[in-house]
Amino acid sequence: MEQVEMTVKRKAFLEELSKVVDDAVREYGPRLKRIEIVEDEKGCYIVWITYDSDFRPRP
Repeated sequence: MEQVEMTVKRKAFLEELSKVVDDAVREYGPRLKRIEIVEDEKGCYIVWITYDSDFRPRP
């Protein structure tokens, strides 16, 4: 069966980044595929968390 990847978005300030990443690693564990951190125009950070999901679309 094919894996379904899901991506969630979290916003954080610089001082919160390590907590957001730690929480993602703890929550998704071995299903975690990648984490991408992007700074927006206001100096806030967007954290994109991609993981393998248990979600299966209906045929």
